[in-house]
Amino acid sequence: MRQFETKELESLAMELPEEIQQYKLAGEFTKAQKAIKRWMEKPIAESLKVRLRYEQYILEELPKEFPYTKEEIIELFQEKIPNFSDKDLKRIEEENLAEWIYLNGEKHYIHNLLRNICDKDEEIQERLGIYGKLTEDKRLLLAKVRELQEKKTVTEKIHLRTSIRLKDEVFQPGMKIKVHLPLPAQWYQTSEIEILDHAAGKVTIDDERSRYRSICFEDTLKENRTFYVEYQYKVQADYIDLWEKNSEIPKRKGEDWKLTTEEQQEYLCEQYPHIRFTPYLKVLAEEIVGDEKRPLEIARKIYNYITEKVQYSYMKAYSLILDIPQYCARNLRGDCGVQALLFITLCRICGVPAGWQSGLYANSGYVGPHDWAMFYVEPYGWLYADPSFGGSAYAVGDENRRRFYFGNLDPYRMTANHAFQQEFAVKKQFMPIDPYDNQSGEIESETRGFASYEMETEKIFLN
Repeated sequence: MRQFETKELESLAMELPEEIQQYKLAGEFTKAQKAIKRWMEKPIAESLKVRLRYEQYILEELPKEFPYTKEEIIELFQEKIPNFSDKDLKRIEEENLAEWIYLNGEKHYIHNLLRNICDKDEEIQERLGIYGKLTEDKRLLLAKVRELQEKKTVTEKIHLRTSIRLKDEVFQPGMKIKVHLPLPAQWYQTSEIEILDHAAGKVTIDDERSRYRSICFEDTLKENRTFYVEYQYKVQADYIDLWEKNSEIPKRKGEDWKLTTEEQQEYLCEQYPHIRFTPYLKVLAEEIVGDEKRPLEIARKIYNYITEKVQYSYMKAYSLILDIPQYCARNLRGDCGVQALLFITLCRICGVPAGWQSGLYANSGYVGPHDWAMFYVEPYGWLYADPSFGGSAYAVGDENRRRFYFGNLDPYRMTANHAFQQEFAVKKQFMPIDPYDNQSGEIESETRGFASYEMETEKIFLN
């Protein structure tokens, strides 16, 4: 597909012509595509044409995200749970746990529904015999949270190797490709970054203070090969109890920690298409916050709302969601990034500066993509909020851990991205898999960008 510039993504805030929207809602995607072609010939604004071109991409990709019919999804569940039935699927839908769309008059279910339900639904977990069992990752996390609360400061030295390669079926000899893999950036909690090894080729490594840090490889491939980077870094996590009235405020030296007026504006403004102050979100913010004027208490009320009301759910690709925070607020479900964006947007609506961080969650039990938020309150400075980790704690009745993730983070973080919706230093020709973030990597050739299902990625913890 054609390249969409960051500025052009703002067009996602525009409504589609009614004819196209009606076909889309009915699952008549072929008719919607034909209608788009007709509308492209009409005397409409160029910005709406950009929106229509993007909708062509969405209509092409949505069926890939929702591959299973009702019969197929039940059969998939029955491979793990033989007595899974139509009644079970109906319950899951009614409890807002199953995302689906219409395709050609028939319901189609999201590709990650089985994983979502097996990970999150207590009844299904009991039938699988895994309810309440701790994974190695969770055991490590619980111990680290306790240690941090006791010691107040904990450091971790983390050693990772991440890699990416094209699947053999899409590789062609002579391809000229460009590869991006995320790297830890030296901001706030992260320091002592060392790149220990990386694949050969023309290599560009972003500055350590990049907000969207990556290593870029450019090469012409005679044979398919793996691109990798190995690095280590230190994370320092400092604990502050924002729930204890007599908690000691960290001492700040000098004035460097304070946001300038310009920085305040950056972290308070809208950022289309997703961080926007829609009528519904403004009303919701008002209902959540009420008459509260203190910034810390405003942020706390927003955090409480999300952790207590929003269910964690694996998502379709972010590039297919038109307004991520509003999706979360209207559907009361979302993954880590969706929840973080709702927190950020509601904070900004209420005048509390808030920003984005993301990269990997990494310990010896698990390494995978993760997103969270920062918010700024004087005299503390920058604080953290991880609504999805807090919400997971709330779901199992762990109030101590839920409270921990308002103000604090565990040290198991590789933070590559310190702003939402940025561009790579070595620019891509085609739109990224995720146009808003970089966690697993990107590959493109001279003729197209490759989708996630056309690549193989690996993340290995080496400590």
